[in-house]
Amino acid sequence: MDAQYFTNLLRERELKATGPRLNLLLKMQEYESAMPYSAIQESMKSIDRVTLYRTLEHLKAQGIIHKAYQENNEIYYAICGTTCKKEKHEHEHLHFKCTKCETVTCEKSSKKIKISIPDFKISSTSIYLEGVCKLCNV
Repeated sequence: MDAQYFTNLLRERELKATGPRLNLLLKMQEYESAMPYSAIQESMKSIDRVTLYRTLEHLKAQGIIHKAYQENNEIYYAICGTTCKKEKHEHEHLHFKCTKCETVTCEKSSKKIKISIPDFKISSTSIYLEGVCKLCNV
C-alpha cells in the first residue's frame, strides 16, 4: 500500500486526503504491527494532540483503522482490512500481544469463533491474547 492507495481509500470513505491523515496511515503501515498511541504521537509531532485525536477518530469511524489492543493507558491501533466499512468493522481475527517484544499483531484464527448470548444482540467482538510470538519463541 502506498500514498495513492490511501488517498483513494480516504476519498472512497468520504474523507479528504489531508497530509496528516496520509502521513499517519503511511507511518502505521511502516510500523508492521499495531502501533501504540505513544509511538503515533512521537512520530506525528508536527500536529497538535487535538488534531491527532480527531484524525484517529475519523479514521476509526470510517472503517480505516481499528483499536487493536489496550493496556493501562496505551491504545494500539492497526489498519483495517478490506472488509471493514464505515457502517461496520468486520474483524475476523484475534489480537495478540507478545509479552517479550511487546508487539501487538492481528492474527487469523484457524477456526471461526462464534459467540452468542441468549437474548442479547452482539454488534462486535474482540479477542485479546497474550503470550510469546513466533519470532521470540525460537
